[in-house]
Amino acid sequence: MSCYVPFKHLALDQMALLLDLWSAILLGILYLAFEAFPIIFGQVHNFNTQEVGLSFLGIGIGMALALCSQPLWNRLYARQAKEGGGVRSPECNLIIGQWGAVLVPVSLYWLAFTTYKHIHWIVPVLATVPLGTGILFCFTSVFTYLVTSYKPIAASAMAANTFVRTTSAAAFPLFARQMYARLGTVGATALLAGLTTLTAPLPFIFYHIGARLRNKSHTAQ
Repeated sequence: MSCYVPFKHLALDQMALLLDLWSAILLGILYLAFEAFPIIFGQVHNFNTQEVGLSFLGIGIGMALALCSQPLWNRLYARQAKEGGGVRSPECNLIIGQWGAVLVPVSLYWLAFTTYKHIHWIVPVLATVPLGTGILFCFTSVFTYLVTSYKPIAASAMAANTFVRTTSAAAFPLFARQMYARLGTVGATALLAGLTTLTAPLPFIFYHIGARLRNKSHTAQ
C-alpha cells in the first residue's frame, strides 16, 4: 500500500506532478553535464581528463554560494512568519525557487553561446556558477514546498519526487552524446536552456494559485 500512494499522488495532483517534473528536468540536466562537459571542454578546448573534472568547479562554487545565502532566506522566512502572526504559508518556500527558475536558463543560455573555441574557457566555466546556484535554489524550494504542503503524506510526496527525479537523472545522459553530435555544443545547450525557460514560470504561478489548488486537494494542507 505504501508503494501505491506516491504513484496515486502523481496521478491525482497536477501541481505536485509539475513540480516533480521541474525538479526532474533540473537533475537530468545536472547529470547530463557529465557527458556534455567532456565535449565542451575536452573536444572544443582540448582539456585533458583532469582539467575536464576541474571544469565542474563552476557548478560547485555556485552551489556553495547558494548555501551561503541561506541565512538571508531564513531572515525572510522569519519576517514572513512574524507578519502572518507566527504562521508562514507553504507558498513562501517558492520565492527562492523563483530566483532559481530565472538563474538556470540565464546560465544555460550564457553557457550555450560561449562554447565556441575562440572564446576563452573561463567564460563557459563562469557561466555554470549561476547554474549551480539556481539548481540548488530550485531543489530547496520544491522539497520544502512539497513537505509543507502535503504534510499528511509528506513521505509519499517526496518518494514520488525522488522517483521522477532519479528516473530523469538516469535517462538524460543516455542521449547527451547523440544530441551534442547532431546539434553541436551551442544548439544542444540552447535546447536545454529553452526547456528550462518553459518550466521557469512554475514557481511564479504556484506562488499565486498554490493555496487555491491546495484547498481543492485531498492530501494537501
